[in-house]
Amino acid sequence: MNLSELIILWKEHGFRPNKKLGQNFLIDKNVRDNVLDAMSRDMRSTVVEIGAGFGVMSFEIAERCDRLYAVEKDRKICGIMEPIFRRKENLTLVQGDILDLDVCDLARNSGKITVFGNIPYYVTTPVIEKMIEQRRCVGNIYIVIQEEFAERIASSPGSKLFGSISCYVQFYVEVKKLLRIKRNSFYPRPKVDSCLVKMSVFPEPPVRVKEKELMFMIIRRSFSQRRKKIINPLSRGAFLSIERDGWREIFDKCGIDPSLRAEDLSLTNFAKLSDAVSELRGRV
Repeated sequence: MNLSELIILWKEHGFRPNKKLGQNFLIDKNVRDNVLDAMSRDMRSTVVEIGAGFGVMSFEIAERCDRLYAVEKDRKICGIMEPIFRRKENLTLVQGDILDLDVCDLARNSGKITVFGNIPYYVTTPVIEKMIEQRRCVGNIYIVIQEEFAERIASSPGSKLFGSISCYVQFYVEVKKLLRIKRNSFYPRPKVDSCLVKMSVFPEPPVRVKEKELMFMIIRRSFSQRRKKIINPLSRGAFLSIERDGWREIFDKCGIDPSLRAEDLSLTNFAKLSDAVSELRGRV
């Protein structure tokens, strides 16, 4: 569906894109086809689409997979599209907020599913966290997100963009940037360019750690003052009841320079720190 067809449909139904819902609809056929090509290997069984909109991607995905669950939050769009989607036997329209849905229950008995979504920028982090939480039934996640955010979650240690969200995401999934998408590929036109990202769920995390929640606490604290030496935020206020000298001993034991910044440490480094803290707390 191109822009002219969309506008005709919207005029027929008195529809206007909702800025509060972050609605930016894909209108570039070439981009659509490139996204479909990038997803082709992982669309054979069950797919859950986040933000089906007016079916620009939905019908093409449904042609390539066994079953598509098209999730759309906007009730007005669902009212317009439900009779159209109903014509496709393997396409099920689900009216609701993906953050309130259990995708594993939605696609139960389907094995590992593929998730696709053109994600509103303001819910990017919650949606990614939601999919990671439900990784037991998810194999691959393809999402179109703000390019800068894609750079952040795909960045490596040593990068200025590497942060706590990078660590969290990369602990659970392998992240690949696949396709840059110009802002004029959408209507209404967003203020920034986008990127198609593939996230493949790891069977097991790439690093071993005794207490992952403790590790994430340390990571978040470390990046709370990212311009400072990492020992500064960790020793501030006796974090985890460990004074500065205690943190120096922990860094020395792990073979990590305490004068580095948080962005210079890898997941493996943070796992070492976490395990050393776990051992220390176990002796107390």
